[in-house]
Amino acid sequence: MLYLSLIGIVSFKARPNYSSTNMKNRIIILLWLLSFTALAKPLPIEYFAKQSQFKSIKLSPDGKYFAATVPKEKKTILVVIDRAKMKSVSNLAFGDNEHVSTFFWANNERLVFSKNYQRSSQEKKTSKGEIYAANFDGSNMVQLFGTTFKRHKKSTRRSDKLMGKVIHSIPTDDHHILVRAKRLGSDYDNPIKIYKVNIYDRKREFITETPFGNMSLVIDAQGQPFIASGKNRAGKAHKYFFIDEKWQKINDENDLSKYSFLSLNKDATKLYLTRSVKGHTKGLYQYDIESKAISLLFNHPIVDIAGYIREPVSNTIIGVKTILAGVEYHYIDKQNSFSKLHQQLVATFPKHEITLTANSLNDKEMVVKIKSDQNPGEYYLFDQYKRTINFLISAKPWLKPELMMPRAAISFNARDGQKIHGYLTLPELTTADTPLIVDVHGGPFGVYDSWLFNTDAQMLANNGFAVLQINFRGSGGFGKKFKESAYLKRSTLIQHDIIDGTRWALALDNISDNKVCIIGGSFGGYSALMAPLIEPALYKCAIPRYGPYDLVYQMTHADYISKDSVSVGAMEKYGDNEEIWQQQSPITYIDKLKTPLFIVTGGKDTRVPPQSALNLKAALDKRNIAYQWLYKEKEGHGFINPENKIELYQKSLAFLNQHLGD
Repeated sequence: MLYLSLIGIVSFKARPNYSSTNMKNRIIILLWLLSFTALAKPLPIEYFAKQSQFKSIKLSPDGKYFAATVPKEKKTILVVIDRAKMKSVSNLAFGDNEHVSTFFWANNERLVFSKNYQRSSQEKKTSKGEIYAANFDGSNMVQLFGTTFKRHKKSTRRSDKLMGKVIHSIPTDDHHILVRAKRLGSDYDNPIKIYKVNIYDRKREFITETPFGNMSLVIDAQGQPFIASGKNRAGKAHKYFFIDEKWQKINDENDLSKYSFLSLNKDATKLYLTRSVKGHTKGLYQYDIESKAISLLFNHPIVDIAGYIREPVSNTIIGVKTILAGVEYHYIDKQNSFSKLHQQLVATFPKHEITLTANSLNDKEMVVKIKSDQNPGEYYLFDQYKRTINFLISAKPWLKPELMMPRAAISFNARDGQKIHGYLTLPELTTADTPLIVDVHGGPFGVYDSWLFNTDAQMLANNGFAVLQINFRGSGGFGKKFKESAYLKRSTLIQHDIIDGTRWALALDNISDNKVCIIGGSFGGYSALMAPLIEPALYKCAIPRYGPYDLVYQMTHADYISKDSVSVGAMEKYGDNEEIWQQQSPITYIDKLKTPLFIVTGGKDTRVPPQSALNLKAALDKRNIAYQWLYKEKEGHGFINPENKIELYQKSLAFLNQHLGD
């Protein structure tokens, strides 16, 4: 084996070339051999808390250089590697606690990238809307956007200091990008300005201003807005064409008003759309620009579309991805050249999610990322002319796929007969006494648990617990009616689905019939308290994390309440008055609590402000109810700092073992 050092930060391990015809057999044989390897003991908790050794890797259009974002001490740097010499040619970096975030190759010599900050007062990174461009060797680095932007040393123009976000790379013009911009701290619903920006001399060309702030745009290959949709302050949805440099509203009577817009095909003759089919799962549709005809391209009877297969650069959709009991790909145009290439890669890496990154359809080489329920992510270099694949690097090589556990798709019938789907991750060895953890996802509306790699589930399974994750009603991924049927029912219907799923799992032969605890974050934290209040004898313990336990406080202080167009939808889903919020609050029923609690929260959480947890804490103290408590002042909506995550995992395992042990 040859090990090539990437400036001492990460390693590229060069593996033998594999042709696409024999790679599948090699993988199957390897997995068969590894199936006889037994886990001697749980992996170090640190393995599950560590961040990936790099964030992303992309190949330059001419194939001469790799660029990768790599965490290093107190910063994230953008490393450029000369492939011929396998040496670093530049490390694009900022100061301590400043991080390169997203990036892309604009052309053979120039990279465009954004910058985030790590404040000393909080763990979550923040942005000032800064966009930069630089040559691959680090020369001619310029700032294109951001609140710290200056045209020259004495610049004070307010119009210069806007938060920017790249919305289009403009593949037909490798000297410009399209940026959406607004002032730092401006109202969420204020209109957004769109600029065409030169990535060399920083010159901006004003393109348009959107009708309102909460909008998504479809851009053509020339970087011109084509169509847009969004909601005004009152939460009313509107759609617009961009014609002759003006926004023209689409009437409600127009069939297009009933769809969400995705993108255009390569020659802008077709517009891809999506909407639920007869109120159920989402379908992919195609709108013919000339004839105005709309046709259905794909719809799955059980699950929503989870992603789209697009040609590089052109964005033409040639297939879709669905995820239920694994990843499945469905090709709209099986004869398309990129479709054929994608099908070959799927055959090479069975039971994996495949993501290709390329600068054009004709690229000799492309970066391929694979991921599965047991694989947190690996990158390969695919030569489409030689039909060979070279292993590049693993995102988390310390989490070996052969030591991770498969995630089985499960289903059960709720008390009213509704079929509910979910996932069960079992430890390596199970008995009739295997303890169960019910891990509830956040949201609740539109969010869902996926079959793909889940760090928390793997950590718990690695430590001997079975993990059940339920896509209760209200979850995304299973259609419009499935989601909307739970509106205003987070304390009733959703909890019943969770409780019914718990009882289903406890009846399995390889799971204990009474050793079960419930955990979750955000809405999952809400449920980790609410479900035990409804069924006090069912759960042996609960770990609610950063959940909204006091809904009266939550519905008047959450960050989304200040966004008019968003808050309207929140009221529709959660209720619009204190009576409903009080009725649905776990803290209202705290006198019924019989379940030991380990409460976790962060001091910088704006989605679910920590006061909700503090109000719960005060209510428990008032009643002399014992509990465990973990509060991190700098954490937000979920723990990010690896040291804090290690502490969370260690204390959670100790708490679970205390209440589920013999």
